[in-house]
Amino acid sequence: MKFVYPFALAVFCSPAFAAPVCEMGGAEPVELLETAKAEFLRGDFQAFKDITTEIMGTASEKLEKPIAQLEGLFPDGFESCQTIVQRRDSGGMVQEVTTFNIKGQDFPMSVYLLAAPIRGELKVGYLNFNTTMTEVLKSLY
Repeated sequence: MKFVYPFALAVFCSPAFAAPVCEMGGAEPVELLETAKAEFLRGDFQAFKDITTEIMGTASEKLEKPIAQLEGLFPDGFESCQTIVQRRDSGGMVQEVTTFNIKGQDFPMSVYLLAAPIRGELKVGYLNFNTTMTEVLKSLY
């Protein structure tokens, strides 16, 4: 019994990220993607961009205009979200499609995130967002 207690204490007191911000539908949360989705949900699109474009170099500059448009259209973020697709590959790549509910609208904003291990750390390598879900679903590999 003495062995179980310290183990349980270590499990419950170890640093962990907060609960998923979006409904996961049975998928396992990925800390990096949950952090990005939390910023997108809140409407902090610059923080979302910073998290998701860390390894994209100059390619991240192409997001300046779309991010500014998001800030203008959804300054208060979104009502809620749900991760509708999660794919995990044996090499460590994770893909997710998450829909964000827009206040007063029947269509969601869909976001695709692809994360892969880079030097042992998971990084977002590609993203796509659009109010047309089929356009975002085309990003799935």
